[in-house]
Amino acid sequence: MDLILKLGGLLCIGGMAVVASVPFFRRPLGAAVAVLVVYLFEVWLYDLPPIQLGVLLYPPDILFGLLLVATLVRYGSGTAKLPITGWCIPLLFVLFSVSLLRGISAFGIQGAGVEGRNSFYFIVGLLYFSSFNYTRKNLRSIIRLLLACSTVMVAIAIIRWIAGFAGLDASLKWVGSGDSDIRVLYAWQALFLSLGFFASLFLNISRQGPIWQRNLFYVLGPIILLLQHRTVWAVMIVGILWLGLHDGRFRKKAIGAIIGMAIVGIVAGAFMFGHRSEIIAESLQNSSTNDDTLMWRVEGWYELIFNNPTRNTFDDIIGQPYGTGYERIISGGKIDYSPHNYYVETFLRLGIIGLLLLLRLYALGIQRLKSLPMQVNRYAYPDARFWALALVLQFVYFCTYGAPYVQSIFIGVAIAGFRLKRPRPAPQKLDVPEAPCSPA
Repeated sequence: MDLILKLGGLLCIGGMAVVASVPFFRRPLGAAVAVLVVYLFEVWLYDLPPIQLGVLLYPPDILFGLLLVATLVRYGSGTAKLPITGWCIPLLFVLFSVSLLRGISAFGIQGAGVEGRNSFYFIVGLLYFSSFNYTRKNLRSIIRLLLACSTVMVAIAIIRWIAGFAGLDASLKWVGSGDSDIRVLYAWQALFLSLGFFASLFLNISRQGPIWQRNLFYVLGPIILLLQHRTVWAVMIVGILWLGLHDGRFRKKAIGAIIGMAIVGIVAGAFMFGHRSEIIAESLQNSSTNDDTLMWRVEGWYELIFNNPTRNTFDDIIGQPYGTGYERIISGGKIDYSPHNYYVETFLRLGIIGLLLLLRLYALGIQRLKSLPMQVNRYAYPDARFWALALVLQFVYFCTYGAPYVQSIFIGVAIAGFRLKRPRPAPQKLDVPEAPCSPA
């Protein structure tokens, strides 16, 4: 009887999940709005409140669970089709599921779930958002959402700076530590702003979109600089160099755009931080020259890969169970949390197979999108190279951080662009003259 009740409960929960996910079956923009709303709440609150349902569930847990249900229904009904090389994503999800189930068996739901939570968000997001065919109108709406969210985040950063410098820091805490730290957003949030920066820059170069969208990068660039996340600085430098090599329009206009951005940054910085200029200068200098954090991370990666007693040949192939932990000794101290490198994390949890799938997905995606012929590229918005650049930025960011769930929207859309083709012209109706009326 107890087993029947449990099965009935599971069926009820599954049915409710299917019903709740109905709005996401054919509406990726609605799902993108839902993810971005949750994301903005997290930006503002720093930590989203959990929901107690036997286990602690957070809003992204529920949202991406519904996206997974919608994705399974889409593929099960034949509505969705994998893009070119998109088969890498289902295989990543299979490897993730195997590691998660092994982890639940060995360490329980909480131990495995907490460690696998962020990978679940990211992989499910890729699986969902890459399953649609996007029109130019859809892409325009997604870029509009990206830039609108970036604008809200700029407002949040400015509010926190003003509150902090005015001594009203009681409820608006800093991300970093120390009186001179002006990091009011996390690195993964600054990465989001960098994607908005390049989207605005593309619109400016190609003269598309409203004026505020075309010129938003003048604001986003200085904001990203002041946030002092060196990984994001490196990501943007790589992005600028990559664009310079592959887009002649960018080379022609980049110098003027960067000078204009620098002028805006100096004026805005003097206005906001003029009375704290020496602190800002000292903080920026320390962020750009201090390599202690990087060396600390490299030492941790070495320990996890080469001095990890939990590794074995089988796990190296398909990955260790989630919940195994990332315990290592660095500088004489023992720590046990994420390795701050998604490639190391993927190798440890999804094995060499998962790592190769991830690298293949990004490498082929970048190559495919940047080489689309012009007659096909014009059906993308703002440009197919922008979506290739989104993959480049994420590819570099993975070197020192994990996978942010919000990025799964844009990476999934970029992957869907693998199958971008020139639309077939609509059949034209022949003008057949009407037969003359016969006389009565």
